[in-house]
Amino acid sequence: MSEQIDIFDANLRKLGSADRIVAHAEGAWHRTFHLWIASDEDNGSVLFQLRSPTAKNFPNLLDVTAAGHLHAGEDLQDGVREVSEEIGVVVEPTQLQWLGYRVEVADQDNGQRNREYQGVFLLKDSRPLASYRPDPEEVYGLLRIPIASGMDLFSRKLEEVRTAGIYYDAQSRSWRDCHEQISKERFLPRIQNYYLTIFIMAERLLENRMPLSIS
Repeated sequence: MSEQIDIFDANLRKLGSADRIVAHAEGAWHRTFHLWIASDEDNGSVLFQLRSPTAKNFPNLLDVTAAGHLHAGEDLQDGVREVSEEIGVVVEPTQLQWLGYRVEVADQDNGQRNREYQGVFLLKDSRPLASYRPDPEEVYGLLRIPIASGMDLFSRKLEEVRTAGIYYDAQSRSWRDCHEQISKERFLPRIQNYYLTIFIMAERLLENRMPLSIS
């Protein structure tokens, strides 16, 4: 059975629903859920997921902690199910800090025309990485990037930053600790400076400096 998602006009007015594959092929506007997790670890850090090497889009690249499309009829907060499905932890919608919508437009080499209203949330959660249970069919790693380093990377002060996290070992079917130097080329490409903004907002959240916002 095809996955149905709600589609919208350029003013975020709902038009109806459509098959997800068709919506992407036709460039129909739709909504997605983005959750970023900020931790007190490393004097403040942001958690990124490493997409599976078998992912249809952008395999082996670092991306939002947990994200996904909303099913037809779902409210934005219903996207919190993605957190459990992708990284294996349960969070309540009331725990999330709302940053707002950001708009992303991108045409991919595989023919997808992405027109998204991305509902962005932040969560402060400093649980150890060993307590996460990612689904290796979607997520092959979780990496914590220190906020100060992330800001320097995406403001072009550094070429690489050191990270700590966990990777899935397909041979042993187990998760292992890892440390790695990474550059901006390891991240899912975006036209806007989304990642820098998230590091700034994560720092504000951990310091309890409100309000928070995205654009």
